[in-house]
Amino acid sequence: MRCVSALGGEGTWFELGRWRFFKGMLCAEGVIKVHGHDYPVRLIYPDQFPEVPAWVEPQEKVRWSDHQYGESVLCLELRPDNWHPSAGGVDVLRSAHDLLQIEDPMGEGATRAPSAHRYNQVQSYTWWTNPVLISSGCAQRIVAGTSSGVIALRMPPDAEIWPIIIHDEIDRSKPQRPPVATFEKWQTDIPVYVTSAQPPANLDDRAAISLQFTSDIREQVQTSTAGLALFVHAENISAFHLMPDGVTHNRAVYILPDDHGARSGRVGETASKSAAIIGCGSVGSKIAESMLRSGVHTITLVDGDVFLPGNLERHVLDWQDVGIRKVDALKKKLLSIVPGATIKTITDNLSWQRSAKTHAWQVQEIASPTVIIDATGDSATSLFLGAVAYANEKPFLSVEVFEGGIGALVSTSIPERDPPYVAGRASFLAWCEAKGVKPPQSGERRYEMISDGVPMAADDASITITAGNAARIALDILDGRPQPRSAAWLLLGYSAQWIFAGNGDTIWLDVGARSPAEASAAPDTDAVAHAAQLFREWLDAPDTGA
Repeated sequence: MRCVSALGGEGTWFELGRWRFFKGMLCAEGVIKVHGHDYPVRLIYPDQFPEVPAWVEPQEKVRWSDHQYGESVLCLELRPDNWHPSAGGVDVLRSAHDLLQIEDPMGEGATRAPSAHRYNQVQSYTWWTNPVLISSGCAQRIVAGTSSGVIALRMPPDAEIWPIIIHDEIDRSKPQRPPVATFEKWQTDIPVYVTSAQPPANLDDRAAISLQFTSDIREQVQTSTAGLALFVHAENISAFHLMPDGVTHNRAVYILPDDHGARSGRVGETASKSAAIIGCGSVGSKIAESMLRSGVHTITLVDGDVFLPGNLERHVLDWQDVGIRKVDALKKKLLSIVPGATIKTITDNLSWQRSAKTHAWQVQEIASPTVIIDATGDSATSLFLGAVAYANEKPFLSVEVFEGGIGALVSTSIPERDPPYVAGRASFLAWCEAKGVKPPQSGERRYEMISDGVPMAADDASITITAGNAARIALDILDGRPQPRSAAWLLLGYSAQWIFAGNGDTIWLDVGARSPAEASAAPDTDAVAHAAQLFREWLDAPDTGA
């Protein structure tokens, strides 16, 4: 304030009127004198000054410069992108004076101050036109004339942006392809018309536009009410949205890098890996989403529960899924992320009473994927799944969040290395007894729908970090670099309770190695031979439907 007051007292180019509060912020009102003209201005200090800059604006709404936001704040040399807290109000006023002196808006007004704007593509996104998005591969094929089946997906307008996504047959053959248009999401496919001609100067003349296309599609372009016209010349693509009543809107084309898998670094071999996730509650749903985004595109989901409003606190699903079985809603969500993924569902809980035949094929489906993940939080089901994994020589992962969200247990059993899950569980209980502590509980619930007892108390933060750890371990197993055997059972602490020292306390629990007897569970050769004989007889037998 003293510097500004001193400047005003000098009687040179700034004359201070008064200090006051304007809209709750301290400001100095005065006049900047330039080329014999008076510019009444207001220097405003925001509450966070000097971490953020002060600014200068006219005392009345008036536009003096192109370096001005509307009829308000002047865009000066000192701005948020180059501001330093050592600068002060006098520096900001001097910057405003220099701008007015160069441009002289009340005088000759012939000179425009140089611009120092540095807008990137994201900042300028949709400033003037709505976007058309296209992968670089598809764009290259269109330019080269080798693309086929080019169409566009018109997304619903949202936040004043109306995107259109162009794709071709090659794009649609990939797992992470654009979604299929659905009325439910107000997405529609629109035709794309391509020409190598230059666009006409008058875009309001639909007839002139249509003349730039070949005669076989000229009438379609002329009458289109929802098409996209692409003008491909040299390496550039120009896009125009054909609207009803002959209206045509220019669109900004954004070429997107083909970088699927670049962020996770997991491509190729992982595509052949798969996971069964039993229990699609808060933990299971987050594991499923994380693994899918990380490149595991074949997932079997098992859960009979219904998604209810109370689940919103910790689940990946939202209100539009309330009242739907969790696996069905989760499958829809996963496919909205990776439309080409293979998502199987089993809408039963394994603890339910149902036919032995149904149970048998469901367990067969669970035993088939590369890794089996238990996220039920139900000890009986965990033991059963551990036995299924052991019998089928599949890696097994069980996740358990402790009541109160104080921590979690992620236990692993890898064939030929770790003891079966049941043996590991026994070692964990013995370890707790040796420590003189009882194992934490996972809360009161019955693994049932609707009336599932008292929900386990653990907030979303504890659920999310547990699911993230479990997904990390599962992905490491699929990538062929599992955690060391000494870390097969992992205790994760989130608060200073039980034996945990606090958040971040991690305990590697050594539950031993697979015993020779467990590892050498060699098959009965006579039984195998007999089974093979029966199988050959079944193959050779006439098809009677048996």
